[in-house]
Amino acid sequence: MSDRSTEQAALERANLDARIAFVAASFLLAYAFAALLDRVGAPERFVGAAPPYFTILGLATLGFLLHSMRASVYYTAGRGLPAAYAGFANAAIVIALMLPFGARLAGGGWAVGAVAGVFIGLAAAGLYVGPLLRKTGVFSISELLCARFTSSATRVGFIGAVALSSTLLAAAGGLIAVNALVELTGANRGFAAFLIAAASLIIAGPGGLSGVMWAAAAAAGVATLGFGWPIAALGLHDALPSGLIFGGAASAEAAKLLESWGVTPAPMGLPVEFASTVAVALGITTLAPVLAASVATGDGRSARRAGVAALFWTLVIALLAAAAIAASALSLARATAGQPPERLPQTVYQASERGLVSICGYYVRGPSEAQRACAGKGYAPGAPLAAAEIRPIDGDVLLGALPQTAELGAASSGLIASALVAIGLALATAGLQACATAFGHDALYRLRGEIDLTSRRLAVNRVTLVIVSTLAYVTAVTGVFTPGALVAAALAVSAACLAPSLVLAFWPRAGDREALVALCGGAVGLFSALAAAGSPNRIEIYALCALAGVALGGALGLLSGLTSKSDKPAARAFITRMLRGDAQMLQPDKGA
Repeated sequence: MSDRSTEQAALERANLDARIAFVAASFLLAYAFAALLDRVGAPERFVGAAPPYFTILGLATLGFLLHSMRASVYYTAGRGLPAAYAGFANAAIVIALMLPFGARLAGGGWAVGAVAGVFIGLAAAGLYVGPLLRKTGVFSISELLCARFTSSATRVGFIGAVALSSTLLAAAGGLIAVNALVELTGANRGFAAFLIAAASLIIAGPGGLSGVMWAAAAAAGVATLGFGWPIAALGLHDALPSGLIFGGAASAEAAKLLESWGVTPAPMGLPVEFASTVAVALGITTLAPVLAASVATGDGRSARRAGVAALFWTLVIALLAAAAIAASALSLARATAGQPPERLPQTVYQASERGLVSICGYYVRGPSEAQRACAGKGYAPGAPLAAAEIRPIDGDVLLGALPQTAELGAASSGLIASALVAIGLALATAGLQACATAFGHDALYRLRGEIDLTSRRLAVNRVTLVIVSTLAYVTAVTGVFTPGALVAAALAVSAACLAPSLVLAFWPRAGDREALVALCGGAVGLFSALAAAGSPNRIEIYALCALAGVALGGALGLLSGLTSKSDKPAARAFITRMLRGDAQMLQPDKGA
């Protein structure tokens, strides 16, 4: 490398670091100002609501300032995202995927089950599949599969599977952010849904993957601060229970509380938990938004370093979230222990009025209603309630309730709300961008013979963004689905429809026919199992249905390959170049 190129690279990195320092300082100053307002006695509702709205404004501004009309920037962030920031950004996306099942983090379910599957899948995606995508020069996993299996039917199937799973994740991320605004700031649901949809478009629309990745990196910083500050504050005041994580005494107590409240579902047995681990891992490994960070790095080695960073930061933020949920559960139990229904803390009545905490099985508006509700269950006036009679609806509520139950102030509430909104936006925009890439690049450009102009592709991308954002807005307003159901469905689609074909891509005997039957078998197996399950309400049910699709699709693809001609020179050559060849094995994108 020449001295001039080295000097230019150093100058570009210095400019990048300066911009990152400016963004970080802006967020920190805004949150510090909210804390100052809290100290001088500003209205609690304003202090708690200001940080999340500033976070939305800041992330939207960051995405808008990164606007570009270059395909290389729009689809791959210019292949220049540093590995450390790519991993940090990916951590925000993965944490958002885990958030609907956040109570399991504090409930001790790390060794096997959905949480374990997320980390195993992230390791596989970040350390192998992602670097493989970057090495081959593709823009997405669907483009790699379409290059390996070139028939029109398989291409349409792969693109459709990626688009469907990404749309589900975009809706889930938007719903996470909307729920945080509604539950923690008291915002109107319609207004919150419109604001999140508009912010998602502003982040993903002008700058594409560049805007999404840098906004996600900022969201990861907000999440680290938002989840970490309450824990640090409790530690500074010697109010943090010892052993909040990794099976300590406080962790075991919190796990029992969460199970008694029904926040953490009862285990379904080791075989089911193991099957869930496998299915979730396959879904994460093939999930387009999770693989996007690898595509944005400079080369395969950078992509692998980004995978290591993503694992590290995901673990750190997950531990902070687990500690916050456990601390909130313990604080809530201690604040209400031995209290009659008419003498509970005011914050409990306020949460119950908003439908976040039930008292004796009812949502009440005050002490008198609580007393009447508990009288129906045999509690005499003044009789203390059992801990199980006061139930939060999910782990997100406990996460947001920590500042009130631990009396940390409105500014801490605003920080946690900001963290939830930020990672929700990170997942929503990553899903939007992955879906738009599937249509604008994989379908319109590659499928049509690489003849479309860049301006037309980007226009199709932005139309796709508007359509998907509208669907996400409708989902958030109507509340038909929960974030957990949307995330579980996305993982199931990705695992059942893409994982078998990805495995077949490394088998020389597999051709277009094998990929098609594996894809169709996976889809039929998944949706047939979902139909038989009726209304699945747990990620384990979705995981079992996905595993049925994986088994059926893989078996059909294997049988088809064994009965086909063993000599497929084109397939063997592709695999050799994919595994041991040089980079950019596909024909380069004209716009890049």
